[in-house]
Amino acid sequence: MGSVTVRRWRWGLLPLIVLTVGGCGGGGLQFREDKRVDITAPSDRARVVAPVDVRWTTRGLVLGEPDGPTQFAVFVDRAPIHPGQSLSALGDDACRRTPGCPDEAYLRERFVYLTRKTAVTLETLPATSTSNRTGAKDTHEVTIVLLDADGHRHGEAAWSVEFTAK
Repeated sequence: MGSVTVRRWRWGLLPLIVLTVGGCGGGGLQFREDKRVDITAPSDRARVVAPVDVRWTTRGLVLGEPDGPTQFAVFVDRAPIHPGQSLSALGDDACRRTPGCPDEAYLRERFVYLTRKTAVTLETLPATSTSNRTGAKDTHEVTIVLLDADGHRHGEAAWSVEFTAK
């Protein structure tokens, strides 16, 4: 009879533990799938040859609405800026001392592309090493996020595709 009491006591605590743990550590992030952007090319894990056309479609997303996103930022083989963070976070010390930096040329050199369109052509791809997720030298990842008019990341949503260069 003692083991039955202990089991009931443990199971009775389970909802409390789930509620406590579930409420911690999220940092206010919204963990839900955002289907406003769908990357249509290249397909995930495709083998491609440069130049690579990255294309996407949008659903229910209008750029330029008040307090909304104004453009896309496309990050190739690098983590995107954090939600609310500015593109200036990508700059080095020399860039921070230069008015107008980072500009589009500076960002392109670092494989970050800004666009209001739903496509970007990657003329070249970054040199890769085995430090990427899959360990393959020719694997690349593209991540798309939204930016506001001030160049800050708008929201938490990000859309990614991984592909391999031939």
